[in-house]
Amino acid sequence: MKFLKIFSWIIFIGLFLGCNEIPIKLADPEIPDSDRTVLIEELTGVSCTNCPKGALAVENILSQYPGRVIVVGIHGVLLSQPLKDASKYDFRNPDAHDLELSFPNLLGKPAASINRSSDSNGDIVDIIPDRWLGKVEAELQKPHVLNIVLESQFDRTSRQLQVEIAAIPLDDLPDNYKISVYLIESGIVDAQADGGEIIPNYVHNHVMMDMLTDFDGDVFGSDLKKGEIYKKKYNSVFPVVDGLWDPDQMEVVVMIAKDSVGDKSVLQAASAHVVE
Repeated sequence: MKFLKIFSWIIFIGLFLGCNEIPIKLADPEIPDSDRTVLIEELTGVSCTNCPKGALAVENILSQYPGRVIVVGIHGVLLSQPLKDASKYDFRNPDAHDLELSFPNLLGKPAASINRSSDSNGDIVDIIPDRWLGKVEAELQKPHVLNIVLESQFDRTSRQLQVEIAAIPLDDLPDNYKISVYLIESGIVDAQADGGEIIPNYVHNHVMMDMLTDFDGDVFGSDLKKGEIYKKKYNSVFPVVDGLWDPDQMEVVVMIAKDSVGDKSVLQAASAHVVE
């Protein structure tokens, strides 16, 4: 009988502890104090009912790591068509179309590529926004190996933009590399699907309006040497479109990435306002 009583108490204590799990607090990641900057390519669309959740996840990341993360919002193919009788603008463009199609295994939206780094399955696109922050933090913990200096000049009369880019490796960087240059615009007020409703005055940020390079980047160089300066220049003339292409709301984004079979990961990104 004594044995049965002891056994019963053991079962009771086990059940009690099982019903009251003690939460385990995970330590915050140690992010090195460096100039490493992470690029998020957010695959989104105005007809995507869940994309506002993705946008919220992105803004949360930007608030946690100001100056360390750059976002490009790609309105390409999937769920990117304007909303009938609601949208004023069409954010789609040929570069966004081709760039979105270049991402393999895009199964839905919202989705994001974090520095184009692949996961254990070889995928570079993630459709679960709750995982994006962790992936950004993992990228921020990697070594900073390349500096990018970016300058832009804009003439309001001619609406011509001139961009000068200089990259300085901090180590010898064997491999082939490409450069991509995006023009993005924020603060655009237009309709957006959200769940079962349409928000008429949604604020769209980081919208990719054009690329100054090919959609998959231009050749930048091979076997980059530590301390050498590699330069590129680009020009663009902004169209006149009512409500869009406001230079005061636009930025130039530059990223340099590997160009190897199976590895297109981003080394570094930089951004600058079109009008400082």
